[in-house]
Amino acid sequence: MSEIRYRVRSVEQAAPPEGVQGGGPWCRYVIEWGERTIVGHRRGTVQQVTRHAQAFVEELNARAAGKGRSMWAPRQRGRTSG
Repeated sequence: MSEIRYRVRSVEQAAPPEGVQGGGPWCRYVIEWGERTIVGHRRGTVQQVTRHAQAFVEELNARAAGKGRSMWAPRQRGRTSG
């Protein structure tokens, strides 16, 4: 892809999100493109969550370029002509 739009700005250890109990380490990740910012929390090590965030960025950039569907977005149902 010639133009990078979204990028992983940071991944760091964090407390579990409010209402979540236990279950190992948690991380907070920040993805950005210009003034757009996506903040997420995911269970796992910094290395694991970095891989997740990078895969998410690749998917977002593919979608922004009009290539492929997102595995994070709901799939469209069959279309009918009418």
